[in-house]
Amino acid sequence: MTGVLRLLALALACLGACRPVLAAPAGHPAIAQQMAGVWLPDGRHSERLPRSWPLTPAAQAAADRYQQKYGPIDPTVDDANASCIPESHPYGMRLIAQYPFELLFTPGRVTVFFEIYGGIRRIYLDPRDVPADALPTTMGRSVGHWEGDTLVVQTTRVRKEGLGKFSGNPPVGIGRRFTERLTIGKDAEGRKQLRNDITIEDPGVLAQPVTLRMLYKWSPDIEVGEYLCQQDIWDQNVQGSPSSVPWRQ
Repeated sequence: MTGVLRLLALALACLGACRPVLAAPAGHPAIAQQMAGVWLPDGRHSERLPRSWPLTPAAQAAADRYQQKYGPIDPTVDDANASCIPESHPYGMRLIAQYPFELLFTPGRVTVFFEIYGGIRRIYLDPRDVPADALPTTMGRSVGHWEGDTLVVQTTRVRKEGLGKFSGNPPVGIGRRFTERLTIGKDAEGRKQLRNDITIEDPGVLAQPVTLRMLYKWSPDIEVGEYLCQQDIWDQNVQGSPSSVPWRQ
């Protein structure tokens, strides 16, 4: 056998033996398969964030100063969402409005695709440390692991949102941490349901953790659409109804 034929034979043999092997999704593959797909918020049965937050005295004083300086609220000017600025995590996960999101499980990662603002969230399932110099972002840094049938996700490095902004959100400390516990269950009608118990901890701001439970409806017939906030503003102007967002005043 000539050298060329030997190389060809080795290459053909390597097609099967040398092919890279993709690892299975980390954790509980059966539960991951049930969680994967499109979900809609169940606004009727989910819990909302509290109207009154258990602030520490220092945080309450900071919120009062902010309100005294910038209040009262003017919804035509002070709505950041109207300026196409999405709120930080866990906004997408606690949203009551009927905007779907999709969970995609791949080896070592869960990716969440939100219709609202076209947001993308990455949850890493492989053990990793969040770099100390990681810049805060809207979605933050999320690392998850499985505890039995429960996907536990901890998120840090979430972008701050002022010192008691008009929407009612409290001041945000650099040490804020979100813990989510996602499980699969059934609703009262026996349909598949995704449950998300969210705990918000912020020792420098909150006197005690804040918790809420979000419920989502399994929606396999719905596709996550394209949401372009800027397109809404453009359409308003084309139709002769100029937007009243702050930068257009």
